[in-house]
Amino acid sequence: MTEIGVAVIGLGFVGGKAHASSVRRIDGANLVAVSDLIVDRGQKFVAKYGCKFYQDHLEAVKDPDVDAVIVSVPTPYHYQVAKDAITNGKHVLCEMPLTTTEEQSIELKDRAQEAGLIIMPVLNFRFTPNFLKAKELLSKRVIGSPISFTFREFIPAKDLALQWPPSSWAWDIEKSGGLPDYTLSVWSIDLIQWLFDSDIEEVHWESNFSPIEGVPDFKGYQTIGCARLADGVVGTFQFGSSVSEGMGTTQLEIFGNNTKTLRAVWNNKLELLGSESENQEWSFELKGPRVWGHLQTDQYFVDCIRQNKVPEFGVEEAIKVQQIAKKMVMD
Repeated sequence: MTEIGVAVIGLGFVGGKAHASSVRRIDGANLVAVSDLIVDRGQKFVAKYGCKFYQDHLEAVKDPDVDAVIVSVPTPYHYQVAKDAITNGKHVLCEMPLTTTEEQSIELKDRAQEAGLIIMPVLNFRFTPNFLKAKELLSKRVIGSPISFTFREFIPAKDLALQWPPSSWAWDIEKSGGLPDYTLSVWSIDLIQWLFDSDIEEVHWESNFSPIEGVPDFKGYQTIGCARLADGVVGTFQFGSSVSEGMGTTQLEIFGNNTKTLRAVWNNKLELLGSESENQEWSFELKGPRVWGHLQTDQYFVDCIRQNKVPEFGVEEAIKVQQIAKKMVMD
């Protein structure tokens, strides 16, 4: 196929700012249609990109000009939209968590295989520039053998309260599969397994949900996980939504057995720390969907369709990640 017609279903921040704008930049892809329940939101994309708009996602997945669908609706609707797309012969790129249950994910995988279609989860941390550089340095044994890691992701309480108030689906375990810490953990859990090319064999989670002063009708969380990978690397995850504005961050540290450390900050900076003469820093001047890894994810998805190639990661990886994150609900 020389050009892939794409429909983006769901035009919130991720669908609108990341995926729709990315598809427009990809050679061999054409943003044929967008779909959203909010008509005014969809019409803005029609005016900007000249694409079709469907309020009903079923109309979008039945469009004969659409070859592939990017699912970026809220998690409770992933399964149904992806299933409808596959039923109508469309390849699927779906945001994470892939579905709310392992059974639903397996069903989607089986349906796609039977139809000869690709279903791929959005694991965009595999494509961000600083994490790609970290993986390269790990393969070159720049820090020797990795011993441990720390990963930290903080979201300001006021920001999350606006995005996901207590009445939203994100706080309903039946609808989302877990609470907000579960929903937001999946990309970093996959990142760690991908960086070390090793599965997390053991993990124990402890969470503290607490009302936040100055943020009415909201509970912030601090969730900490202690993990051991199959290759012996140990590490901690910390996810928090109890911090003030300006304290939001993503940081990853990887400690090696030659006293050197890799430190990644956000998605565009990486440091190699050792003796003063060995220290190095890489800054990646990318913006928007490129620095988040969404554009590269979408490009890879499109390339796999055009080349009739099986993606390097799929539903199995999504399930592994969700099994690990799901233990937050049980621990």
